[in-house]
Amino acid sequence: MRITRDLLLSLARDNATKFAAKDRSLVCVYLVGSLLREGAFLGGVTDIDLVCVHDKDIEPSREILRVNADVHFDITHLPQSHFEDTRKLRLDPWIGGSFDESPLALRDPTHWFDFTRASVTGAFWKPNFLFDRVNSFAIRARQTWQQISDETIPQGLKRTESYLEALSDTVNAIACFSGPPLTTRRLVLELPSRAEEMNLPELTSSFISLYTNDAFTEENWALWIPQWLNSFDALKTIKEAPLDVIPTRRNYYEKAADVFSEDHPAAALWVVLRTWTTMAAVLPKSEEHYKNWQAFIKTLGLDSRGLRDRVQPLDELLESVEGVIEAWHAENG
Repeated sequence: MRITRDLLLSLARDNATKFAAKDRSLVCVYLVGSLLREGAFLGGVTDIDLVCVHDKDIEPSREILRVNADVHFDITHLPQSHFEDTRKLRLDPWIGGSFDESPLALRDPTHWFDFTRASVTGAFWKPNFLFDRVNSFAIRARQTWQQISDETIPQGLKRTESYLEALSDTVNAIACFSGPPLTTRRLVLELPSRAEEMNLPELTSSFISLYTNDAFTEENWALWIPQWLNSFDALKTIKEAPLDVIPTRRNYYEKAADVFSEDHPAAALWVVLRTWTTMAAVLPKSEEHYKNWQAFIKTLGLDSRGLRDRVQPLDELLESVEGVIEAWHAENG
């Protein structure tokens, strides 16, 4: 059976109804994410992002439900109280940003969704809120950069994780001038258009240079891919595996990396780099899967020793982003 966007939208509606029948605490279910737009599929794979709003706290706050190998639900559970402070939501690039993207209410018997969304989006793009949102990414990136520079973050995995977070935060500061933050699969693909809107055509190439080097070759790529995929399989026996990289989501990332690898190799590498590093945090350090990740990171110059040469270029990129934010604030603040 051919999986289409219309089919998945119908599936989302049906499941919202089922959720409501089983859980009386459910106030609203709404759809966010890539399925709202054309082009939701990468390599024939996508997810269905739902937000379930309850009249009480719910645990777990997030769950992944498998539909088949190529589709799964990614469900966030939030209490209704989370949405009471609309000013706070306007400062939230994730939840607030998703409201601005015309989410689709699938279950809203009390019209809570319409009222809340109108309250948030009415002032979402006012300069003071926009400045605070983009600046929050830059501030966090600068704090992380300082910790890396001072070497106060432990060597090894933690330092590499922090570096990649700082990179992502740096470019998302610019991306959020014109939309919600960019997630792992689509960051490198969509960053050029976001950067162009801020007249920063070189931002993407500068960003890519900070996680690639001459060792990013077809030969090494052919070595890394099976090792990366084997790490997904290794997580089947690890209960504390992060939801982002549980085996259910293997196809979600594998097909994206495969699609990108020919025309957008740096986008493919970013997907592998981010997910493999997330997996490494829970992989047994004495086993082959973790050691393969270590070799991968070292080859790219993203281990603790290699990062010493990346600190200054990251500082320069971050300074340019901070300069854009400051100039924009001076003109619009």
